[in-house]
Amino acid sequence: MLCAFGGSPARAEVASRTVAPVESFDVGMLRVERFGAARGVPLIFIPALYCGSWQWNREIAALAPAHDIYAVTLPGFDGRPRDRGTDLMNRAASALSALVRTRRLHHPIVIGHSLGGTLAVLFARQYPEEPGAIVAVEGGYPVAATQAQRDRIAAAASKPYYGVDEATFARALRTNQLQYVISSKSDVEAVSRYADRSDPTAVALWLRAALSLDLTPGLHDIRVPFTEIVPFSEAIDPYNGFATFRAKRSAYTAWLARAPHGHLIMIDDSRHFVMFDQPAVFDAVLFAIIANGRS
Repeated sequence: MLCAFGGSPARAEVASRTVAPVESFDVGMLRVERFGAARGVPLIFIPALYCGSWQWNREIAALAPAHDIYAVTLPGFDGRPRDRGTDLMNRAASALSALVRTRRLHHPIVIGHSLGGTLAVLFARQYPEEPGAIVAVEGGYPVAATQAQRDRIAAAASKPYYGVDEATFARALRTNQLQYVISSKSDVEAVSRYADRSDPTAVALWLRAALSLDLTPGLHDIRVPFTEIVPFSEAIDPYNGFATFRAKRSAYTAWLARAPHGHLIMIDDSRHFVMFDQPAVFDAVLFAIIANGRS
């Protein structure tokens, strides 16, 4: 199934935090902040690369009155020390499972963006009985068809961040990523101030771990509703291999067809951080998914 939204100029916004967590705790490698009320469908939010729970401030504020919300931050991001172990993605998925089990969350909706979306898809594939639904915002789709190609892309993308100092890291993020994934220059600066708190080597390690994956073979194991929310930007996506809106829609539709309950929602005129580029449109889509109890 496909829904499409778009045609409106992007209106950018990075929201400030207006609600405080009711508790903070660690589960495995995850730092978890809990917001809201212990009622309604439980929600788990997973941020993108170099982001913390602040990425979801707007959504948390709107949803906290009616939901039990768990916003995670991965190690190495938002001031957290990086994890020194290996197999980051599988261990993060295991930690999400531990969060669900130890907090006795009944079929939560798991929502992730980019790296966080890839992690949400991996979690649903490996622990199919635990989530109630997953929402991946441009996450999980493989960057290339073969392992060798994915490894080359991952190595090249992560190289600028290994072992660099803070100033070099900040320049690399702006030069290689932020100016392309967010439309508004003011939002680029706002996100930069948060993202600069992350560990450069952690960014490299997580980037490499996520980009090397191809989750396609296991999509048939995802038994719950699975939505991809996918933005399209005619200024950026042609450089990522999607010449047109239709081409990107076709590629994601074919990929999601492997999941029993796959569902695609496209948002036009937005770059990768669609929740900043078009917050009202994004939130309307996400909140409708949550209200319906499915993705």
